Amino acid sequence: MNCVCGSGKPYDNCCGPLLARARQAATPEALMRSRYAAFVLKDFDYIVETTDPDMRDLFDHDANRAWMEQSTFVDLLVLDSHEKGSRGTVEFVARFSRGGAAEQTHHERSQFRKVRGRWYFAEGVTVGS
Repeated sequence: MNCVCGSGKPYDNCCGPLLARARQAATPEALMRSRYAAFVLKDFDYIVETTDPDMRDLFDHDANRAWMEQSTFVDLLVLDSHEKGSRGTVEFVARFSRGGAAEQTHHERSQFRKVRGRWYFAEGVTVGS
């Protein structure tokens, strides 16, 4: 089965080992793709675990869990990805629907931070409207 992140790779060679906690993401893009897969597969604990420890207290756990559970994710398109030292950026577009409503598009530029050798999602900024 191909990975739900849209990489074209088999799930077991892409996001599977990350969501199984068997290995960590090697790049910001790999982490972002695995977080998308976690949303698809409703693995909220992975989302929390891969959020920057300095940002977790600012994260609305109940609202984000509810949003995840009510959403159906359609696909992911990575537009740009780069890293320099302990910082990385990934720009992507994800399509999803909620509660049978029309499909929506989310365009985001996400910032990642490497802490003690591990990548974490730090923050995301919506691009466009």
